[in-house]
Amino acid sequence: MPVLVGLLIIVLALMWFAERCSISHKGSIADVYSRPGGDTVAIAIEMSPMTYTFSGDSAVGFEYEVMKAIARRHNLPVVFQPFAPLEYAFDGLHKGDFDMVIASVPSTKKISDVFLLTDDIYLDRQVLVTRKDSTGDTTATGIPAQMRLLGDTVWAADASPTGSRLRNLSHEMGDTIYVESKPSLTSEHLVILTATGEIKQAVVNEAVARRLAEQYPNIDISTPISLSQFQPWMLNKDKAALRDSLNVWIAEFKQTPEYCRLADKYLK
Repeated sequence: MPVLVGLLIIVLALMWFAERCSISHKGSIADVYSRPGGDTVAIAIEMSPMTYTFSGDSAVGFEYEVMKAIARRHNLPVVFQPFAPLEYAFDGLHKGDFDMVIASVPSTKKISDVFLLTDDIYLDRQVLVTRKDSTGDTTATGIPAQMRLLGDTVWAADASPTGSRLRNLSHEMGDTIYVESKPSLTSEHLVILTATGEIKQAVVNEAVARRLAEQYPNIDISTPISLSQFQPWMLNKDKAALRDSLNVWIAEFKQTPEYCRLADKYLK
């Protein structure tokens, strides 16, 4: 009997684990999220080492902490909904499920045509993530890294502007760069998959890559793919008044010692 009870417990545990793993990323979020009422601002925030993550039992992240500080200073009620795939957040923003999206996404005309953008929170650029070779020299062939991408496959986060940047780069250099993405793979996932050898290379924001390079010293992130770009927050087109207020509050907050402390912690 004790053996049978033990086996039953193991089977039930495995069934529970399998059920948890089978839930889609959209379902696991949408099943627990409900649109807040009143004046509360619904914010979808990207789960990444730069934007929103956990340190012990505490939520941390540069943009999360900036938004929290602004909301606290101006008595703005907010609720954060963490997400992974950008497609989920953009779809929810378009439909009005969210008022704002906070993610590592640069300001582009394509995005500004669809959503309202705040002023920049910080500057960032896109970099190529590869594994270092045995000598630690990624330029050993003498061929610039960007040229070596021609005819090759590069991974990018789904729905991010990175794919467009890579296609523009391939046109500039007169050849094709093949861009791969999957909705379930974020920039953080792509860096880890590169570090572990599951994929050859990826392009992500430098701030994200730099923080992950502390955990994965075998990756090289020294090759820029873009110039520095503004990193704003995105709002539903109906939230012009909120966007205008945020621009004023962002400009004020960037002059404070608290912003400087957060920038030193996350951006350097």
